[in-house]
Amino acid sequence: MQLAGIGKRCQLAPVFLRPIASSAALAAVRCGPMLVASSDRHFSTSRLQTTLFVERKFRASFVMRDRLMYDTKYAPPSLRANSFVHFYINMNGTIEVLGKPPVTGRQAWVLAETEFERVTPESLTFRSYGEPTVLLELRVPERDVTAPIGIRQGALPLSDELWAIAERMKTTFVAKPEDSEAQLQTLVFAFMERLRDEKLITSDLVSSAVRKEPDQYVRLWNAIRPLYANYNTSASLREVAQNANVSLRQLGRDLKDLTRTFGLFGDGFRDAIRVLRLRVAVMLMSAPDATASEVSHVVGYGSLDAMGRAFRDAKMPPPSTVLAAVKWDPNRAAQRASSVAPLPTE
Repeated sequence: MQLAGIGKRCQLAPVFLRPIASSAALAAVRCGPMLVASSDRHFSTSRLQTTLFVERKFRASFVMRDRLMYDTKYAPPSLRANSFVHFYINMNGTIEVLGKPPVTGRQAWVLAETEFERVTPESLTFRSYGEPTVLLELRVPERDVTAPIGIRQGALPLSDELWAIAERMKTTFVAKPEDSEAQLQTLVFAFMERLRDEKLITSDLVSSAVRKEPDQYVRLWNAIRPLYANYNTSASLREVAQNANVSLRQLGRDLKDLTRTFGLFGDGFRDAIRVLRLRVAVMLMSAPDATASEVSHVVGYGSLDAMGRAFRDAKMPPPSTVLAAVKWDPNRAAQRASSVAPLPTE
């Protein structure tokens, strides 16, 4: 997919004021390509597939986790607090809020930053798991959200029109056709248009989307994409500079500008790599046959001791404690399997 575009802003057709029902309607979205990266990794008998879209005011992440658990109790926090909210659209799998019975099937939540990316001891936490789990996570500025925010508000009711778009997204993401990234981007904007029409987000959030990014951002993102595809969490700034064919000094300026414009890396590129490595480590430790030592090498720590120090520095429990808490339980999965919607096979 070429990261290029024409014009200045996304032109969204008036057809999205009506329910989305056809490919022709979806094709009415006129929007240049966003910055995008995809990854599909297998670990033992588990699988983690993701596609990330980045825009200046929002971020969209499609995730499929097969026999892997995400538990926000062990989510590594970024160093800097941000005013973002997360629409967590669960299309397949189970969500288990602490102290509540697990709920399987499609459901939507609007999560505060302290419930997802910067979890505090006072936060209400949840687990997400399935065979597989398929979800969309939309990270948007808090000021652009008009829906009730927080787990304690309960699941967010979505209209049939929104769930119809979500089903299209799930089918496209799982089937991975050749132009899946372009199709998913179109569906993301359709979904956000619908959120706006139903007064769950502001009009400004949708209308602000930029159609063409400067060459420096495209060049830098193209250098980062392979790192994301391979979950190369041990990448150095020198490697990124070589991929982008720029000097370390120029890379520093470009990364700073990219960070400021897109709100991408929290407290910087190194902090982003730190958080990503910890998050992937916790997720992989939930795989049925995972060992902490094996995970430490897969995510680039080099040794279990090094991973233990990283967990301690992040004020997280030791790897052995986390592994025992998140390890995939086939008995629990079997209990939920009968109510999980089937995924497309084509």
